[in-house]
Amino acid sequence: MNFIKTFLSVLVLFCIKVYGQQSIPFDQQYLLSDKVLINPSYTGATDDIVLKTTYHQQWSNFSESPNTQTISAHFNAFDRVGLGTYFFRDENGPVTLTGVNISGAYHIPLDDDENRSESQFSFGPSISLFSQSFDYAKLRPEDSNDPLLYGDKSIFLPYLNLGMSVAYAGFFAGVSVLDIPLGKNKPVVNSIEPSPSWYYLNLGYNWKIADVFFVEPSFLMVLNTNAERMIDINLKAKYKNEYNAFAAGVSYRTATDSQANGGLSFTPFLQAELGKLNFTFGYNFGITDIFKEGGNGLIVGLGYNLDNIINPNGFRYR
Repeated sequence: MNFIKTFLSVLVLFCIKVYGQQSIPFDQQYLLSDKVLINPSYTGATDDIVLKTTYHQQWSNFSESPNTQTISAHFNAFDRVGLGTYFFRDENGPVTLTGVNISGAYHIPLDDDENRSESQFSFGPSISLFSQSFDYAKLRPEDSNDPLLYGDKSIFLPYLNLGMSVAYAGFFAGVSVLDIPLGKNKPVVNSIEPSPSWYYLNLGYNWKIADVFFVEPSFLMVLNTNAERMIDINLKAKYKNEYNAFAAGVSYRTATDSQANGGLSFTPFLQAELGKLNFTFGYNFGITDIFKEGGNGLIVGLGYNLDNIINPNGFRYR
């Protein structure tokens, strides 16, 4: 009986993780920080060295609520080629996920626009190295000799990711496939199911209302091989001059799977660019009863765009 109780407790923890984060620990940071996290084709999309770091906390009512940290860097390495990497660490009670990603992209200009990130077609792959571990010392079982509490439960897996994107005349779009296993796909979602592959589609339009004012509606759809679906509907208003920029917006998320269908969260956010320094803040309000019980969450990010000392000539071939 104690074995069954312990097993069910572990299973519930994993299921909470999956429902709360859909088994992708950085999927909401794409809007507030860096799209490289969901699509490798954005690697080196500008001539700067782009540095980003984010912190995402969910379910604030829990003492050891899920939280995710990311650090990313990417740049134009030579000619039309971008290179980059990111690291992440995700903690949820006794479960810890860590990973590193190495990405590359090739960019093709679509016109002579000096701001090439607004007019180019890009594609690229990346490799993710994924590790999951479980700290049994954080559990408080009735029977400390339960055999489920012993043994090495750590997992290491490599994944392939593919993506392409386009920007032209204010429109932008991207499609990517993440977490394609490069070996035997081991159980990592809840120690029973293997991690699914994910499919991303994002669309948007940067509408210039005046010389320094912009409105940007966008849409993201996420599907996976377990028949789960998430949709983000986003709206952002932005003021931008030659040196600085300020933006405010909102994101509404819905989700569908075999057991639930409806809204998940509502996230207002703020962004600012002060010269080469940029930061962002978003607050997640849960909509469903489960999320209301667990509490709200937040996302904060900090970034800096360095002059490209690796390739000071920038994107030379237009």
